Amino acid sequence: MLVDTVIKNCKIVGVDGVVSAGIGVDDGKIVVIAKDQNLPSADKCIDAKGRFVIPGVIDPHVHYSLYRPYEEDCKSEARAAVAGGITTEALMTWGGMDKLLVSYKEKFEEAKSIVERHALANVVFISCLFTDQHIREIPEYVRDLGITQFKHCLFLKGKDAEALGIPSFDDTKLYTALEIASTLGPPVISMIHAENVEIHYGIKERLMKDGRRDLRAWTEAKPSICESEAVNRVISLSDYLDVPIYLVHISSSESLDIAVQAQARGSKVIVETCPQYLSLSWKDFPENYVPAKCNPPLRDETHIEKLWWGIKNGYVHCIGSDHCASTGKGNFDIWSAPAGLPGLETLLPVMLSEGVNKGRISLEKLVEVCCRNPAKVLGIQSQKGAIAVGLDADLVMVDLNESRRVKVDDLYTASDFTPYEGRELKGWPVLTMVGGNIVMEDGEIVGEPGVGKYIPRKLL
Repeated sequence: MLVDTVIKNCKIVGVDGVVSAGIGVDDGKIVVIAKDQNLPSADKCIDAKGRFVIPGVIDPHVHYSLYRPYEEDCKSEARAAVAGGITTEALMTWGGMDKLLVSYKEKFEEAKSIVERHALANVVFISCLFTDQHIREIPEYVRDLGITQFKHCLFLKGKDAEALGIPSFDDTKLYTALEIASTLGPPVISMIHAENVEIHYGIKERLMKDGRRDLRAWTEAKPSICESEAVNRVISLSDYLDVPIYLVHISSSESLDIAVQAQARGSKVIVETCPQYLSLSWKDFPENYVPAKCNPPLRDETHIEKLWWGIKNGYVHCIGSDHCASTGKGNFDIWSAPAGLPGLETLLPVMLSEGVNKGRISLEKLVEVCCRNPAKVLGIQSQKGAIAVGLDADLVMVDLNESRRVKVDDLYTASDFTPYEGRELKGWPVLTMVGGNIVMEDGEIVGEPGVGKYIPRKLL
């Protein structure tokens, strides 16, 4: 038997443990897992030198084209993804922000064509529901486009909605969309940005009158009650309609407490958090460092440690970057600057450095929240999320001992900043394979654009 590639002398990580073995890859699939002496012959042999090999990381929360042209993000951020060990990206904004109000059926083929032309990682699409038409067409997006996740932006009302030229997202839209989703079955999941923006507007007005423009003012303008009140409300709707919900970028201990209580009584609540809420506080930055503005805002150490507790104990299920590329944020003040952080390249290093190497979680738990669970949420677990015979050969070799000081000039993202600038992270991906193709090796992009593909999903 001759296969395309074998990876020998590696430690294979799954959710149930670590196995010393080798991997055989042929035609993009894992075809054998065996002791090195039992591996087949191969055209290419890779020596892992005793390092860990994990399934390709699946990022369930990525934004393209929030602040830059869609195709430009497809070019640069695809490179950023695989540099960081991400082999599948779930895009929440795609096709261009100038087309928010049109039917997703109208922009799908063009958006898919553009992203596949540049893709190094695989891609799935998530539809953000902005209009009544979007909501009505949910069954068609599932049936015709292979889209099974739908995002609800509860904060997009009032001034925030007006700024984008879209109608406010109210509870009528939310209830109607959840009701439709409840009729479709898995893997259809409603992903919810839970935020009570009316509370924010009142506090923001007071802070602006006081002349506050510091980074902490952004955190104070969006206190944890803005998130936790909305979390409580959407869980109530989820329970009433008996429909699963996925809470994106949970940032506060209060929100996690509410979700934990709901999970204990059987609610279908999936929780995501992000590396920034596990590693960064507003205290880590100079007082007026505007680029650190994100939504939800950075909080403090109490929330950080509670979220790690939630991961370790199985209450936080997925890690998403909430990545978006932007430039020139430093030219704004805290109130007018765009919100969002680049995070594709640093998601895995942060989880390795701050999680595994600091003893907060095991490598097995990292695989669970960064690989297996996102695959289940997105409905691609029959293809991805684990290292097993028959699954796609999306693999990442990591070196837990490699330390790098993060510099934006060394990253592939088009963003002109990183919130981890100057910070030393220990634990990095050193090889990324997508569908049996090596796309990153020792920090260099070696794959050809177009290796990654759009993955349609279907009802189970």
